[in-house]
Amino acid sequence: FPWFLAVNSGAVPLDDAGVAQYGAKAAQQPHAGRTGVTYNPALSKSAKIMMATTVLYLIIQLPASTEESETTVAADQAKGEHFWALVGLAACIIAFILYLRECIKEANEDKALEAVIEGIKSKQISITAALHFAKSTSKHDLSQELVSEDAKRLKKIIRPFFAQYDVDCSGHLDVSEFNQLLIELGEKSQGSKVLDKFKEQDKDNSGSLSFDEVAEFLYSFIKDELNNKPCDDQKIQHMMPAYDDDDEEEAIPEDLADLSPAQQLRRVLFRSIWMMGVGTVLVLIFSDPMVDCLSNWGTRTGIPAFYISFVLAPLASNASELLSAYTYAAKKSQKSITTSLSTLVGAACMNNTFCLGIFLSLVYFRGLAWQFTAETIAIVLIQWIIGLLTIFMRTHNKLHAAIILLCYPGCLGIVWTLENVLAWD
Repeated sequence: FPWFLAVNSGAVPLDDAGVAQYGAKAAQQPHAGRTGVTYNPALSKSAKIMMATTVLYLIIQLPASTEESETTVAADQAKGEHFWALVGLAACIIAFILYLRECIKEANEDKALEAVIEGIKSKQISITAALHFAKSTSKHDLSQELVSEDAKRLKKIIRPFFAQYDVDCSGHLDVSEFNQLLIELGEKSQGSKVLDKFKEQDKDNSGSLSFDEVAEFLYSFIKDELNNKPCDDQKIQHMMPAYDDDDEEEAIPEDLADLSPAQQLRRVLFRSIWMMGVGTVLVLIFSDPMVDCLSNWGTRTGIPAFYISFVLAPLASNASELLSAYTYAAKKSQKSITTSLSTLVGAACMNNTFCLGIFLSLVYFRGLAWQFTAETIAIVLIQWIIGLLTIFMRTHNKLHAAIILLCYPGCLGIVWTLENVLAWD
């Protein structure tokens, strides 16, 4: 449901190619009812992570299925699953840590640099323009000694060019390939001069240039050539792809607006920890009564408590994702819709790692049996459907949103069919 809500609240006109038009383009695009959202490629990567983390369910589900085929006694099943519950718990902890690490890495990515690299790969940006970009956007003076941060950044820019010039895919550049690089740089060296320059860069006398040797040569080119040649900044800027940051500033709360960035960071961290602490206390207080309440509703209505919980519990447990998905999507920009849908994919990743880890810890330490075959199949199947739609379709219209919405009752239908028709627990 949150995905359906996000797509509908964030929908903008689609062009003839089916791509969402944001900002000024939206006003110019006659849509005739054709609306939808287009998100950044980063969401596809998150979807792949979500699909990969579903494998964690198999660590406990496969041995559980084996035990169920051998005995119907829950205590005996629990003994056979005990070790695998511990393995699954360890795997969930590792996966959760790796997921957090990936989130931190993505948050610190240089988006403008990524846009330039994409332009290089599509051969829209020349190597000279890319090196000018590296020089003009570096945090340090590239005429001085190259620091580790700038070296890493420069190599990111150089690597796709290196792959283009490495025609024979040997991982090294020979003289002819190096000569092509010189031509692209505007060097007019010929014959023996090319060979002399090649030998000068061939530090290990291997007869070819490694990537590091080419990177060192291009760094020298930046220092010696670009610093001595006048640069038409407007021309270079025109050659750079526009990174769509939607020209949108996040609103800063009034009580933080007058503080320094360092003070704002400390205040936000404190506020976040405080709110998470209060939220945790509320969960501890109300979760057990909520479970009893849902179970009682099931008893009184004659409907299994699972189905009641499946419909009602997410309204409380996932309320934050629902609210944030709607709030971001309503801004109607590519960046905001990507953030909106990312919160939903991220919630699934958290369920597949952190929440599953808690569940497996209960199975292990309380000696419980894993008897959720139908539920596990439904969870994995629905996540793979949504994941594949996200990976292979960067634009979602209202039809796609409706299909994803149908996954919600569809999940219930799968569980009911597996339990009541195939007699799987």
